[in-house]
Amino acid sequence: MKQSLKQKQKLSLNITANLGNQIKLLSLSGFEISSKLNELIENYILEDDKQIKYFKDEFLIDQYKNTLYSNDGFENRFSLDINETELKQKLFDQLSIESLNQIENLIGEFLIDSIEDNGRLDPELDYEDIKRIVLEDFHTHIEDHDIDAVLSIIQNLDPPGCAFRSIDESLSIQIENLNLEAKEKLELKEKIQDLVSNKISLQDLPDHFKEVLLKLSLNLGGSFGQSSKNYIRPDLIAIRDKNLWHVSLNDDFMSQDLLEKIKDKVESSNKDDGSSISFLIGLERRQQTLFMVAKFLVETQENFLNNLAEKRALSNKQVANYLKISESTISRIVRNKYIQLPDKIIPLKDLLEKRLNKPERGKDVTLSDLKFLIEKLVSMEDKLNPLSDESLKFQLKNEFEILLSRRTIAKYRQELKIPPSRLRIKK
Repeated sequence: MKQSLKQKQKLSLNITANLGNQIKLLSLSGFEISSKLNELIENYILEDDKQIKYFKDEFLIDQYKNTLYSNDGFENRFSLDINETELKQKLFDQLSIESLNQIENLIGEFLIDSIEDNGRLDPELDYEDIKRIVLEDFHTHIEDHDIDAVLSIIQNLDPPGCAFRSIDESLSIQIENLNLEAKEKLELKEKIQDLVSNKISLQDLPDHFKEVLLKLSLNLGGSFGQSSKNYIRPDLIAIRDKNLWHVSLNDDFMSQDLLEKIKDKVESSNKDDGSSISFLIGLERRQQTLFMVAKFLVETQENFLNNLAEKRALSNKQVANYLKISESTISRIVRNKYIQLPDKIIPLKDLLEKRLNKPERGKDVTLSDLKFLIEKLVSMEDKLNPLSDESLKFQLKNEFEILLSRRTIAKYRQELKIPPSRLRIKK
């Protein structure tokens, strides 16, 4: 046997740990991102200013939603489009029949006016402002406990738990307003904490506790006005101005100021091994890429969003070519992301639409386009000589410049429950 020595050249790509982590960041959901930020806050930020408290409580709300209202047969009851005015008016009406003096009424009106659309008390509310107004109107000094007393009355109006300062406070008030024994109320509060801390699962709860959990709400404004039911916190918001659409990141509790604050704390700490800074840098890039991709998708599908046309054929490759980034980046960035439209939340990837024909082969055609055209051609055919799949193929090519195989046309004709031509003959 003759022996020989051969050499082969082989190219390989080695991805560093930091680069690998930044790639993973692209496909993480908003909740997974906020979980990591919450860990950084716990590790690096000891003080709790208003911004930190707000973030931590909103993150806790997301934890409750993911725990209590996951795909376990529980109702998804989280509204997107809430009429804040109706909620406030309902509270004003109830406050007016309470036995309050003029000062307490003034405090109550100020507090109700400071309730946000999800039922939360404005985290920027300053008791000093209320004290100053009372002093100006009634020449009377009041203390924090006077305001807290009126706030407690409002929180126990219908819906109970409104004007909450933290989600734990709201749930506690809601539980206290349930028709349960004191022992059951205490046990329910403990069970909720165990659920969120993953000490137990929903399946471990007795059925009567599951029924009680359905009576609790994490979005108290959701009972008023026109609403859509969903528990997902969207990553993006799309707003329509006439027929023009504008996109923004949904960073109401994950603002740039907060990210800078966390970054400063991490950089000034000697505890970091470099991974936290890498995460924060990667997060900035992720947010920029997410916004850029979403903006392009919304602008491209503008006519569809305005109900003027069907979705345009749009692939990951087309988006990547236009934005000059890799196709795999597009695939990751649209995964697990949601965008809030004025009336609903949809997955971001729903704004993509697969074309049925190969690129550079005639005009783009989507599934909905093709089904519409097949139905149209069949409805107009000669009933004595119906169009075969081959004839449909030629008509699509000649009349609409759409190039498809006969097999593709047959597949979607069958999906439309249109019989083959031999069964459509009318004698």
